[in-house]
Amino acid sequence: MSILNLLQAVRSAKKAESLSPQQIHDLQQKRFKKLLRHVLQKSRFYKKYYKEHGITERDVDKVLPEDLPVIDKQIMMENYDDLVCDPALKKSSLEQFINESPDAGTKYKNVYRVINTSGSSGTIGLFVYGPRDWVIARALSLRIAGIPIHLLKREKLAFIGATDGHYAVITGVCGAPRILFKVLSLSISSPLEKICRDMDRFQPDALVGYASGVSLLAHEQLSGNINIAPKKIWCGGDPLNPAIRTNIKKAFDVNPINLYGASETMSFSAECKRHHRLHFFDDWFSVQVVDKDLKPVMTGQAGRVILTNLYNYTQPLIRYQMNDEIVLSDEPCQCGWPFQIIEKIAGRHEEFLWFTKTDGSKEFIHPIVLVEFFVPGLEKYQFFQTGTDRLLMKAVINGEKDSIVPVMHNRMSEILSQKSLEDTVQFDIELVDEIQNDPKTGKFRLIIPFAKQ
Repeated sequence: MSILNLLQAVRSAKKAESLSPQQIHDLQQKRFKKLLRHVLQKSRFYKKYYKEHGITERDVDKVLPEDLPVIDKQIMMENYDDLVCDPALKKSSLEQFINESPDAGTKYKNVYRVINTSGSSGTIGLFVYGPRDWVIARALSLRIAGIPIHLLKREKLAFIGATDGHYAVITGVCGAPRILFKVLSLSISSPLEKICRDMDRFQPDALVGYASGVSLLAHEQLSGNINIAPKKIWCGGDPLNPAIRTNIKKAFDVNPINLYGASETMSFSAECKRHHRLHFFDDWFSVQVVDKDLKPVMTGQAGRVILTNLYNYTQPLIRYQMNDEIVLSDEPCQCGWPFQIIEKIAGRHEEFLWFTKTDGSKEFIHPIVLVEFFVPGLEKYQFFQTGTDRLLMKAVINGEKDSIVPVMHNRMSEILSQKSLEDTVQFDIELVDEIQNDPKTGKFRLIIPFAKQ
């Protein structure tokens, strides 16, 4: 990735901030038609899928996003090798790469950025970005973060979150251009003493991480256990609620910027600098909010996100149903951004699992660690905390039990040992054919704490 290409992409992204909403819409439609023409030429899956719905390449100029059928993560993964537009990408090889090369900074074939996640749906997903795609993904991040002023002195960027896999945020942090940033990545699963020591030694100029992780640092700052002075703070991955925002601002005298992203999008949405609302970047994403019957909802009503990523030509996601629920607003924002406003994000909260150790002390497993649980052959899963020292995983697998289940146990042993819980928590796996949604709410619950059962 050339730094000149990146800076040019950032300049283009910043230029879009001065467009009108109508100009943004026109730009979005132009990019949509270009992407649609691309997939009809390069993706065996999309070409067949759309032909079954009466759409071929000659229809591109008159087709709107809402005219196309919806796909979801299950459809994507079942048709992965045919969906991607690069024949070098194979599902089995990507799963092997993730399992054997957990370092998020490592590229597949030294070319592709690979991200794996279950999100909050429990269904494993793979998302690959080619070099051109990654330039735009980075540019959208720098639209939020800005280019460091002193190009001759790298900005020190610290991250706190899950670091032991190809997850979205850590992959983005590892992909930060080293000519601009010096990066420190701290695992949320590390002992708190180590986190504080490393953070104090690094003295970051900017801080990014899960809201709960940054809040943990704020508590340590207020307790006098660290003394850092970041000038910029961005929070994502879990909810930045008012209490966490207040705690961070009190500790660092910085009002954090709320981020909303996903493995499918990377930098998808951000809070403006006036801290009013989240804006989703509809110059590069087309979004529709729908009900359970896939019918559009009114502005101000909650609905499921149907996404089209307009820049990923390697693994195109067109009319892709996400598990997230949002509420859009049609009110203007004082910041002047032309991008559409997200009033509220619903359904993106998973809970901490607290366990009681043999000495009576308590320790937690951060939900994001379980959200990002990955083993080749594991297709869907759900965690039940069945006691203060017991954890059950229901799992749907595709492959030989004797080769997949031991790897699942080994992965959980790694997670437990990082928190010194390996002698405390009894972990069991129950293989099932299907995992149902909650019968009361109709929604999927990935993590069910002991107190909530």
